[in-house]
Amino acid sequence: MRTPCIDKNGLKKGAWSEEEDQKLRDYILRYGHWNWRLLPKYAGLKRCGKSCRLRWMNHLRPGIKRGNYTKEEEELIAKLHDEIGNKYALNGFSHLFP
Repeated sequence: MRTPCIDKNGLKKGAWSEEEDQKLRDYILRYGHWNWRLLPKYAGLKRCGKSCRLRWMNHLRPGIKRGNYTKEEEELIAKLHDEIGNKYALNGFSHLFP
């Protein structure tokens, strides 16, 4: 694994370590995510808020579904695409895609 680089503000860039993942996970599960820009400081991370938010939302958040879609999910996606196209955030349908 490559050593993460440090930007001019002293923030790490690149791959997350397991220790960083655990700090972020522990902090959010205890206090929630109230302000992504300030969260890294309080969680003891040398990362930017955007990096923390993306790491949480795309990798660490409990309940993230990984893997292939079920047949029912594929059918729902096709049906909604036929009805509204690519506008998945259209009012009335956004609740289907948490």
